[in-house]
Amino acid sequence: DPRGSTGAVFFSVIHSSFCVRHMARTRTMPLRLGLVLFVASARASLDADSDADLRHLHANSTSSVYPAGSLADRVAGALWGMLIADALASPAHWFYGGAPQITRTFGGPLTDYVQPVQHRGGFPGSIMALSDTSGAGRGSDEGDIVGTVINHGKKQYWQRGSNYHYHCTLKKGENTLEGELTRLMVRHLTGQVGSDFDLDAFQSEYVSFMTTAGSHNDAYCNSYHRLFFQRRAQGKPLRDCPSNDGHNVDAIDGLIFPSVVFLGTFARTLSRGGATSDPLATSAILEQSSRQAQLSVRATRKSRPVERYVEQHYTPIYAAVLSGVPLQEAVARSPLGQHRQVGVGEDPVVACYLDSNFESLLHLAKKYGGNFEAAVLANANSGGENVHRGLVLGALLGAEAGASGISDKWRTGLINFDALQLEIRKFVAATTGHSGRAERGRTDL
Repeated sequence: DPRGSTGAVFFSVIHSSFCVRHMARTRTMPLRLGLVLFVASARASLDADSDADLRHLHANSTSSVYPAGSLADRVAGALWGMLIADALASPAHWFYGGAPQITRTFGGPLTDYVQPVQHRGGFPGSIMALSDTSGAGRGSDEGDIVGTVINHGKKQYWQRGSNYHYHCTLKKGENTLEGELTRLMVRHLTGQVGSDFDLDAFQSEYVSFMTTAGSHNDAYCNSYHRLFFQRRAQGKPLRDCPSNDGHNVDAIDGLIFPSVVFLGTFARTLSRGGATSDPLATSAILEQSSRQAQLSVRATRKSRPVERYVEQHYTPIYAAVLSGVPLQEAVARSPLGQHRQVGVGEDPVVACYLDSNFESLLHLAKKYGGNFEAAVLANANSGGENVHRGLVLGALLGAEAGASGISDKWRTGLINFDALQLEIRKFVAATTGHSGRAERGRTDL
């Protein structure tokens, strides 16, 4: 049981070994004091561990092919959480009017999957109608990278004055482009039997996916995609195609690929007997998994800020939750969670930029942690840049709940449910060695 003493000690080691490295780098506290905090942290986690927490978390559990609270259950939950949060949030993506705008558009807050607004003029002020179709940010709609090279047949939705919603082509419960790319990364790691993320192989898979008509159904694509294929059209080798415009690329969407890569690497290491209370060994596990996650950033963008967030802020929380620590506790004990008041007050409406969006992610995680449904709905109903944050936050929420703690309706409501459950089953088997168990008379979830 990951919520037992082994899991508690393991998190303490993860948290404290990270804190020791972080404090040593920033020179904010002597290393010896950091080691003292490690001991105190380990004792605190052991004292706080309670089976009641696990019973509460799974009070509304549904069928699952993995034992509740197991590593396999958490890995499956993380992937379901990403895809559910993505599809739930897309209709209100970039609604900077927040809850009032959502109510005006949909007649009330989002409580289930709904189809995004489809008609021309349905989203006045759409930035998609101002965006560069052959590069990052705003610019001309004369270029043909969007519509011809990628996002085939979707250029009409980018025309000046058209004011289509960013996801106007999606159906109820359908994943966005970033959700579909999450699936691409899942398939990539599943195919890397016994090995880690392969940058060159994934770049080739990414290009093939993006340049294949019908590979996804989304109208919108982020700036980092347009920059990548702009440079590819200039004849640059794939390793030189990732770029940064200095404005739109250091963003929350940069944590999506690392969410999957860290999950796969960390789970594979633990399933091979890597769980340990030795701080040095545990620090090595975290660093190895974090390095792989950082490498995945470089497949499609250049962003040291994103890589720094992966290492210093996101993966320590993620590792803790995967080890069975409640999300609220993991956030509270993280560097940003310790030094900022998070989880208090109204849910913020924020843009894509990394600092402010990640702070809003911590707010939602702290405020709604332990309640998967409330959290993903709150993320959706806050509007703003809720989709890409949802994918990253959904990994944490799903890892905490486990697949067993997520209601069937959220999974079966996804339009590609059958394909998704197969991909997730294969990923879990490849990373944890757990093939799942058939439950008679139940749907395999």
